[in-house]
Amino acid sequence: MSAEGSGLKGLMNYKTLMILFFAVIINLVVCILVWRLDFFVHGDLYQYGLNYSVGWGDQYWNLTAMLWIFLLGATLFGAASIVPHYWHRKKVTRFTIWAGFVLPILGIILEGVSISYLYQKNSMVWNTLSDYGLGYDANWANAYNLMSIPAIVLMVVALVALFIPAARAVEHEIKM
Repeated sequence: MSAEGSGLKGLMNYKTLMILFFAVIINLVVCILVWRLDFFVHGDLYQYGLNYSVGWGDQYWNLTAMLWIFLLGATLFGAASIVPHYWHRKKVTRFTIWAGFVLPILGIILEGVSISYLYQKNSMVWNTLSDYGLGYDANWANAYNLMSIPAIVLMVVALVALFIPAARAVEHEIKM
């Protein structure tokens, strides 16, 4: 391989590493938004008439626990994907190719599941909490949306970003 081709390989892997860092940072921002959403639901919404009940509280916390598990899993797989892609910059092996493919794919799957759980939590806030005294008010609705919509959008961006390193690994496998 020429020196120019080797430099391009290093540059492309550098960009892949930056994409993985980007996906991890996005998920960390989503963690902050989700954390703030939970404080909003179990704090601010009581000012708008919400009454706590095990009927909605248990379901909400179960959805929250599952969301955290899958979101943190997606973040960890994204972070773990950095290692084989970094090693791939040093030496191309079947292990770095396959690990560079499998880890982002697992992150994609977990990211997709976490999006589903956040959607279910949002659905619960909008459709179920009115049964427990929460009246619609533009103030809480706008505040809630300013946290939940960016969280979902950022999760989708992270999911799409994780496709790039997986595709790069497949590209290297085809070339081998």
